[in-house]
Parts: sequence; C-alpha cells; structure tokens
Amino acid sequence: MKLINELKAERAELIAKMEAISNSENLTDEQRSEWTGFDDQIKKIDGDITLAERQEELNKTNVRKMENNTPTEERVPAGIAFRDWLYEAVKDGGKAPSFRADPILTSTDTGLINKQIYPGIDILVSPGEAFLRKLGATFFTGLTGNLVVNSMAQDTATFPGENTGAASANMAPAALTLAARRVSHSQAISKETLAQSIPAIYASILQNLVNGVWNAVVADYFTTIRTDGVAPIAASAGATVGFADIVNLEAAIAQLNIGPAAYCTTPALRADLKRTAYLTNQQPIWLNDQMNGYPAYCSPGCQATYIYFGDFSRHAVAQWGGLEVVVDPYTDAKKGLINLTMVALFDTGCMNTRGLSIVPIA
Repeated sequence: MKLINELKAERAELIAKMEAISNSENLTDEQRSEWTGFDDQIKKIDGDITLAERQEELNKTNVRKMENNTPTEERVPAGIAFRDWLYEAVKDGGKAPSFRADPILTSTDTGLINKQIYPGIDILVSPGEAFLRKLGATFFTGLTGNLVVNSMAQDTATFPGENTGAASANMAPAALTLAARRVSHSQAISKETLAQSIPAIYASILQNLVNGVWNAVVADYFTTIRTDGVAPIAASAGATVGFADIVNLEAAIAQLNIGPAAYCTTPALRADLKRTAYLTNQQPIWLNDQMNGYPAYCSPGCQATYIYFGDFSRHAVAQWGGLEVVVDPYTDAKKGLINLTMVALFDTGCMNTRGLSIVPIA
C-alpha cells in the first residue's frame, strides 16, 4: 500500500483536474464522463487513506505494548550496590571477599565520564586521577604482565660536510619496564554505620577509598620523575623561589621538540610564587594559574621542595586491572569495626627524561 502522504498528494492532483473541468462554461459529455471518473478514483483513494491511517494507529498501539512488556536493565546506584555487597560479606563471615569497583570507575584514555549515582555524589572521578589527566600524563590500562616501553633522550641530526661521514645521533635507547606494584588504602567502619541504609554513606566510603589510592599514584608519579633520571638544575637563590629558577627550567629543555608544557609544584611553593614578583615592583611570578607564559598547576603529590616543568605526557601511569575492595570483619570485631581495604596495581615511569626538568628549592 502507498504511504498516506502519497495517497493524499494523488487525491489533491485529481481534485485540481476536476476543478479545471468544472470551470468550463459548456461541459461536453466527454468532460462530464472524465470528471465522474476522477470522482470515483477519489472515493477509492479516500478508502485507502482511511485504511492506512487505521493501520498506522494499530502499529503504534502494538509498539507501546511491546515496550511495556520488554524487561529493562535496572541500573543499581553504586552506593546501593556497595552497601548490599557489604551486608552480604559481613553476614557470610567474609565469604564474599571482594567488591570489584571497575564497573563504576572509568580508566579510559578518552576522558572522564561522570555518572551520577545519588544526589550530589559521584564516585567516578577521583581528584588525583582527574589531575593527572589534565596535566597530560600518558595512561596505559588493562595491562597483563610487565610493560616494556622505550625510554631515550632526544638528539639532533647533523649536516655533514662534503666527503665527511654523517655523525651518529648516538641515541642509546633504554628499556623502561613498568611492573605491577600493589597500592592499598584501608578504612574502618563501625557496625552502627553498617546499620545505616542511606546510599550516600556507602558512596562516600567508596569515594574515600578510591581517592586514597589515586593520591598515592599521584605522589608516586612525581617521585619517579626525579628517580628515573631527570637531572635537577641548580637553584639560583637557595631557599628563595626566584623567577630565574622558572626560566631556567624552560631553558633546560627548550631546544627539544616537546608537546604542550606546563609547570607544577606544591601548594606551599605556589603560595610563595604568588607572593614573589618576577621583577621589582612587577606582577607575581604565579598569576592566573600561569608562569612564564605556560599553564601552572599544583598538587600535594609533588615532592615538597621541587618545581617541575615539561611535557608530562613523557611520564606514564600504568594500571593492571581495576580497583578492588576486600572486607575483613574479624580483626577488629571486638571494637565493632569492619576493615575495608581497596587494592589496585599501578606503576609510573618516565619514557623520556629529556622532556622534563626539575629544580630543588631548599
């Protein structure tokens, strides 16, 4: 059957033809016969339109019934899922030993996805993880076994003279091995807390455990920048933070073809930089979260006496599996406490030590 719109268009065309015939002053028998034929066609089209409209109505009714009868997947808020698992784990005496948090968390390289679970609570985004992604750190996730990546300095080719052998770039690649290291964060909750049924309480508990793990990863990230061979440049003024230190960090790697660069330091050193003018009677070194024309960040995970600069995509975060919570209802049973431990496997390492520079401020 034709579509309703097609039928209506065909009818309108016939009506126009009938009107043209009826406008004639002297109708011939042939015109009268033609007009009657068009009228019969319109009556047939009207019947087809009525039938098509009725069928369309029945189709819509059928779809609504199918939708009402189709089972839908119920999304359980994370706080409720965690609470229910915790009830079962304690009730069974530890027979349900672990809660996998990976369905709740995102660890993709494509950016964060905020999934709201309870009014005002989001356990997806840890401030530590969000900070490293904003900084530009490279993430390797879903790993099994050790991850070996090339780690090398950056060098420049030469233009050799006539009849002169080309100089070797002399880049000696090193193998950076990232191996799973256990990160854990524990928290104790009381039996009285377990008796609460508000999902927000359990979402907050889970959030604290996640945050604790990522805080440790952030601290390790900045520690391994130094320990992986990034040579510190000499501080210009000892205990005083000076603009010379900031520009010297840039100069240390400015000849390299690096990606977007940024500065990073501790909240305490940021405060000093906000109080220190880059020249006498001029604006402070740290202004509007920028220094020396580059973005400037701060994190408690930075080592206390260092300012960092460079392309932070040259430093990697590797993750094996997801985050897992283990329940222990026994150790502090006399105190009415239940110990929760979140366990994860991470490592961090520098893929190009020439892409970053650091300066110690005593």
